Amino acid sequence: MSILYASSNKEGSRDLFEKRTIYINRILESDYTNLIDFNFGEKLLYGRVDRDFVPMIVKPVKGNLKNFKRTAKPAEAPQALNFVVDAFEQMARQFEKCAMLGKIDNSDRFLTNLKVYKGYQDQNVLYRNHLITYSRSLNVIFKRNGIKIRNFDEFMKELMVILSSTASRNAFTRPGYLKSKRCPINCSGLAVEIADLDASNDEEKMKQFVNSRNWDFYLQTCSSYGFMVDANVPWRMVADIGSYPIKSAIFDFATNYGLDETTDIMVSSYMNAYAGYFISFPGRLLTLYNSLKKKSFLEQVYEDGMTCSKKVVPAKYTLQTLREQYTPEHFMRWYFDMRFMEEESQFTDQQKLMIIDDSIELFKVSGEFEAIRVFETILNKTLDYVGSLSYINKSFRALLAEESE
Repeated sequence: MSILYASSNKEGSRDLFEKRTIYINRILESDYTNLIDFNFGEKLLYGRVDRDFVPMIVKPVKGNLKNFKRTAKPAEAPQALNFVVDAFEQMARQFEKCAMLGKIDNSDRFLTNLKVYKGYQDQNVLYRNHLITYSRSLNVIFKRNGIKIRNFDEFMKELMVILSSTASRNAFTRPGYLKSKRCPINCSGLAVEIADLDASNDEEKMKQFVNSRNWDFYLQTCSSYGFMVDANVPWRMVADIGSYPIKSAIFDFATNYGLDETTDIMVSSYMNAYAGYFISFPGRLLTLYNSLKKKSFLEQVYEDGMTCSKKVVPAKYTLQTLREQYTPEHFMRWYFDMRFMEEESQFTDQQKLMIIDDSIELFKVSGEFEAIRVFETILNKTLDYVGSLSYINKSFRALLAEESE
């Protein structure tokens, strides 16, 4: 065990805190401005939210993602956004050239011949795996608290009670998950990892990267190609897509795809995470219901002056019968309630109710996409709320105008 740096997460909480603090202070002593603490402030959400902090995902369009050629595990075919791959490949050639000329240490394990170990991670896969873990956690809570549900009404009642105290840490919806610490920056398509080390081992980070004779060259070269370096995971490079006031060097490669400004990348490469999600929302709730309900259970009842056991068989639903029993407004209201629970919102309970009611009215007039778009924009970028549908529309138009400016 190192005296200065943590070697795993298994050390005591006090030691971990002190050692992590020593590590981050040590690594950020560097004069390189592209060495970034992605666990601090707004950088925590980098590449996963738009300018209004609304969660976003990589657009599933042909050519948006591209395979790396220099990979440590060719069978896994790591990918990233097209311009990110181009920048990395050229940067890797620069490392190779400098190693041949003796300008850098050519025996460094990771910082001589750059290879990609991990790139883009599909948010669909990440979210699906998250829901599997989520279902298991809820099963534990249900069993521990002796919760037994007869039907979907009772399920939603119990679920919302649990979410009221857990959703801010463990989100259920896809937009909520994408903004959580459980979602890695790799889903942005902007991240490239050139090692497969343990991110909890600060001692190894110091040994393999910070103390490497190629460390300064690595940071300087990353900067010249438009990459930031994650201070907490120094083998992770993240493309800097900022274009104001100084345009990042990554645009030397992005312009080859017609992406001249940050806005171009946001529009061309990403889409809002809520787009299309609500269609699957009832089905996800039904899957969760089926995983939590028992085939049957015994219930104590009092009949004819006697206490006896009665067998209860919970209601069964198909997606069709569930949709027949509950209107789209039901599901939309549940979605809005969950999103408020997942976000660190400054709205009062009364304001939340008014926003939800007005969003439901907007849904009836303009459809689900418009209602959710307005709701998510208001939710993620807190505004003073007056309490009217016209105010929501006015606020949304103001946000669009601000973004265009």
